[in-house]
Amino acid sequence: MSLFQEIISWLLNNWKFVSTFLFGLIIYYSTKRDSRKSKYLENVKSPPTVLVFGNALSFVRPNYELMEVITSWYKKFGPIFTIWMGNQPIVLLADASSVETILSSSVHIEKSREYDLLFRWLGLGLLTAKPKKWHGRRKMLTPTFHFKILEEFIVVFNEQANVFTEILKQKADGKPLDIFPYVTRCALDIICETAMGKKLNAQLQEGKDAEYVKAVYGYGDILLKKFARPWLQIGLIWRLCGYEPQEAQYIKVLHSFTDKVIVEKKLERKNQSETNSNPPVSDDIDAGVSQKKRKAFLDLLLDLSEQGGDGNNTLTDVEIREETDTFMFEGHDTTAANMAWTILMLSLNENKVHQKLVQEELDGIFGNDKNRNVTSADISKMKYLEYCVKETLRLMPSVPFYFRHLTEDVKIGENILPKGISVAVADYFLHRDSNVFSDPEVFDPMRFSPENSAGRNPFAYVPFSAGPRNCIGQKFALLEEKVVLSKLFMNYNFQSVLKRIDVKMVPDIILRPCEGIKVKVTKRN
Repeated sequence: MSLFQEIISWLLNNWKFVSTFLFGLIIYYSTKRDSRKSKYLENVKSPPTVLVFGNALSFVRPNYELMEVITSWYKKFGPIFTIWMGNQPIVLLADASSVETILSSSVHIEKSREYDLLFRWLGLGLLTAKPKKWHGRRKMLTPTFHFKILEEFIVVFNEQANVFTEILKQKADGKPLDIFPYVTRCALDIICETAMGKKLNAQLQEGKDAEYVKAVYGYGDILLKKFARPWLQIGLIWRLCGYEPQEAQYIKVLHSFTDKVIVEKKLERKNQSETNSNPPVSDDIDAGVSQKKRKAFLDLLLDLSEQGGDGNNTLTDVEIREETDTFMFEGHDTTAANMAWTILMLSLNENKVHQKLVQEELDGIFGNDKNRNVTSADISKMKYLEYCVKETLRLMPSVPFYFRHLTEDVKIGENILPKGISVAVADYFLHRDSNVFSDPEVFDPMRFSPENSAGRNPFAYVPFSAGPRNCIGQKFALLEEKVVLSKLFMNYNFQSVLKRIDVKMVPDIILRPCEGIKVKVTKRN
């Protein structure tokens, strides 16, 4: 028998030992901590860790308990502490000075490895793109969010808000209602028409969009599991646990939805006759946008995909889908969450006075004509409603954590955070800093009045992130929310069924309610 045959024979006879040994090596090297990172983080407080797992075992619990776990650590260790996910450290930052160091920097703009979990859905769109690609794409897309273009979308905001208001007439009987799916469908209709130029009519055809919305929620749920349980990030374990086909099905639904919209838009453009009255939107935004037909976000992407030249601004079909998926997610899910949270906050017993103040403000703007369209001039007068939206974002930020990858060492306070780690800007806790916001758990919209905001560090409140890589669509979101919410509160009263303490939150891709937001809706006199 040759030596090779002897080796094969031994391996076959001892396959259990060999398998265990190889598995042990995989676990060892995948959980072995980097000595340099560990040395620099010695002085940064951290919850007690378990060999191999770090702090990950603390997250093996129902999703709605995760915020409680992180909150307990924040209260115990303060605004800067480290969470070890296996061998990977994540340093949470929750004070304005530290957050400013990261978010204001033109160096620390690379998204961390945590965003890699979104790759199968969003690819390398604006949210997840690496710095070099992000710079070019951000510059290319910024003109679509110019305020003159956003003002034109107010027409769509009104149309869909009117549909929402009409639908609630049949539900305004004082019986408990989960308002969250209704808000979600409204936001989905708005983003489809403004970003895609396509009417989805999700509100009028309840259930038609269910597959897409369920896929968004389902995908967020399994990604949270993947993040909180680092061993699931090993491909073999992910597949053996049965998550691979589940993830693939969600991705299929999400991509099919977007692909269908893109194909229909391309066909529409092909069949549309080219006339001088409908030229492409030029780079000169101030050259009279109002005289041109409103173009959706997808139109811009398709315009760029059809350009020739050196190809620097030419988009492939895959890149079009990446950006489309990114704006479908960011343009409806985060906005829907904040509108729903605002309805909850204003419907709680202790906050009903704020609901009345919002309604008095709206009555002063619209008088008895509650059905007319909201204009940009009206929106500028909605000061108190804006304060309420902002205060809700303080307490319930749609995105409770922003992650960045450090490409070089950075000094935070007395500590040096080493390159190669992830830092998490924890705005959920940042917004609760009692040194900035007195009685931080109290809902007080007047925190955002001009006199009370004066002198406040702008990095103490970052619901849309901040600095170079802030949210490109924040003005869009606030305009949409003010139009929709003004329509709702002009016509209805809302009363929460639950107390705030009983509302469970899940921090998956966004901060969403675990069991919906149940309110009683009644018509205003």
